[in-house]
Amino acid sequence: MSATVELLACVTCGGNERDALGQTRGERLLRQLEVAHVAPRADGALRDGAATSAIEPGSPHAGHDAVTLSSVRCLWACKRSCAVHLRSPGRPGYVLVELEPTAETAHALLDYATMLADSADGSVPFKQWPQPLRGHFLCRLPPSSPSIAAAPDDLRDRNQVP
Repeated sequence: MSATVELLACVTCGGNERDALGQTRGERLLRQLEVAHVAPRADGALRDGAATSAIEPGSPHAGHDAVTLSSVRCLWACKRSCAVHLRSPGRPGYVLVELEPTAETAHALLDYATMLADSADGSVPFKQWPQPLRGHFLCRLPPSSPSIAAAPDDLRDRNQVP
């Protein structure tokens, strides 16, 4: 069973480089991700070579169904746009920067997120990283831990006096 992975795209990235429609680079990357999430590649294949002809319109294509897309207003990587954050409960997270808002990048991000979801430990061997993402990883974030607010109850339960 694969985990779920959330791919958050910073929509304020590249705000000084708006296109003719007034979109930031980050907004353009998010749009490319949305299109790639529901559409097969132009060559009709996924990263593993499987055909994608039986995909329902508007649903994630096979292999990307464990990936959800979200946006965030700022990842504080303004000088290194476009930036995205990949996260999954109980697993390490990753921030990627200096991404181009292209279909190729979007497909590479979705392929990587899918491999991350399918991995046993939340990591993907370097040899499997899609080429367009190599050199763009800024940091690896440790998995989140249980809420500290729960600690007092846990301690109280363990230290009860008969």
